[in-house]
Amino acid sequence: MSAKNTKHNLQSRARHGFTIVEIITVLFVVSVGLIGVLSLIIKNIQSQTFNKQNLIAYQLVQEGIELTREVRDTNWKIGNSYNDGLADGYYSLDYQSLVPTSISADNPPPLYLNGGYYSHIPNATSTGFKRSIRIETLDPPTAMRVTCTVAWAIRDIPYAYNLETILYDWR
Repeated sequence: MSAKNTKHNLQSRARHGFTIVEIITVLFVVSVGLIGVLSLIIKNIQSQTFNKQNLIAYQLVQEGIELTREVRDTNWKIGNSYNDGLADGYYSLDYQSLVPTSISADNPPPLYLNGGYYSHIPNATSTGFKRSIRIETLDPPTAMRVTCTVAWAIRDIPYAYNLETILYDWR
């Protein structure tokens, strides 16, 4: 074999192989791309968790308002004053008991999931949600402001959802 052929073979091999710099560059570009994709996936999961919790909280505050409205309507049906059992203060209320229970404004009781329903009965699955219902008598005393608050936390970040309505004595 001549020296010319050997030189040509060495140059051919050098052109077909990858250098360490090229390999490191490709690995860096691929890594940056994967980090971006993984970051998007993580943000998507976090957003999905927050949206789910926010939707549940909205439904729980709406339920709190509706349960208070049910107490008012039941009072009318049985002939009591519309605000019987609904004096100014903070209350807990769930679908299993339409009797408002007075609570501390700073520490509402947690809600538990039992058979697909949320209640204050602690023998079920804890949900992380806490609901309080605040009632204020308005002037003139033929109306009351009802404010329902549901609080929860995701990774130690507190969130709260509030809903307010005014219930009237229409009788």
